[in-house]
Amino acid sequence: LGTRAALSAIGGIEVYALCDPSSERRRIIRELVPPSSTPPLEFPILDDLLDDQSASNACSVMFISVPHDLHVTIAQRALDAGKHVVLEKPLAPTLEGCRALEETAASAKGLLLVSEQSPYWQEISKAKELASTGAIGKLVSASSYYYESMRDNVTSGVDGSGGLGWRCSLERCGGGIVIDGGLHWIRPLRELCGDVESVVGVARYNVEPGLMLEGETMAHALLRMKRKPIPESADDASFSYLEQPPDSGPLIATFSANMMHTAPMAHDVCPYFRFTGTEGELVVYGTGLNPNGGGGLRLYNEQNPTGKDLFPSDRQGGFFLGFQYVWREMADILRRNDREAAKRSVREAAADVAVALALYKSSESNSWEKCEEI
Repeated sequence: LGTRAALSAIGGIEVYALCDPSSERRRIIRELVPPSSTPPLEFPILDDLLDDQSASNACSVMFISVPHDLHVTIAQRALDAGKHVVLEKPLAPTLEGCRALEETAASAKGLLLVSEQSPYWQEISKAKELASTGAIGKLVSASSYYYESMRDNVTSGVDGSGGLGWRCSLERCGGGIVIDGGLHWIRPLRELCGDVESVVGVARYNVEPGLMLEGETMAHALLRMKRKPIPESADDASFSYLEQPPDSGPLIATFSANMMHTAPMAHDVCPYFRFTGTEGELVVYGTGLNPNGGGGLRLYNEQNPTGKDLFPSDRQGGFFLGFQYVWREMADILRRNDREAAKRSVREAAADVAVALALYKSSESNSWEKCEEI
């Protein structure tokens, strides 16, 4: 739903063809995409589209939204055919897959971009701007809480048995809630707190049998951030807000995630993110992962001791508005053929996956695990 709204808002993008083995899914997607002068062509598999010279020549960008275990093979096939590729997160469910895609993209004619919208989530981008300009002093603590109930979810949906389709499969998804929706909460922590050095965490399975997930339904972790170098200029606030007090150790952030089946959840009172500084706090809150829900950012500091809302209270969209901004950015990158920006997109997406996999590893080892470099 977020991608549909984004494509409609941007304009200048025509959906020329649809690929899916299921005619029923193609029908559903056809009804979701922005209307165009001619209906999109339909193909059961990507190779059929690429083998149709007329159709292939007309398609400059392939948007790939498939089960995680197919990301590498399908994205590589499209890149090898000379197409630009926009790939849903995660980049791949394994580090080996991330490395393979990075290597393929390095020599491809087209660009590879990962559609991770959370840096463009307005509350997050505004929080980063405020933190970097010293609005809450030195950042000393950060916490995130990704919580969702299928009672409220209108995007993932359920299959005929009430489960989450391929997301239920550990082999297909690569994990559970952390490597799926949880990545949208890992990236903002990295955006504001810096790269993650190591993780210690736990994961719980089979907490919600109704979801039928083989992967974890709950996870809690501490993320130890890499130390930032002291800036050369003392007034360089974009770096200095991350400097930690002497002998205090590196910045530590908390990450929690849980998914419920039908339980109501307290989106109206429990913040998604809390960034605490020596002079105040930034709190990102919302009313559910729902296009009709809201969202907000509240600043607490000496000037606003009871909190100041930085977005209108009746604003709708919240989290989902980020899709419009990431698609605008990706369209601009593709038009400029900006290879460096594309490389950053891939590197950042790979680093998100590394955090998730370190959490899984720590849950088994019961110890701190380093985030592997890609």
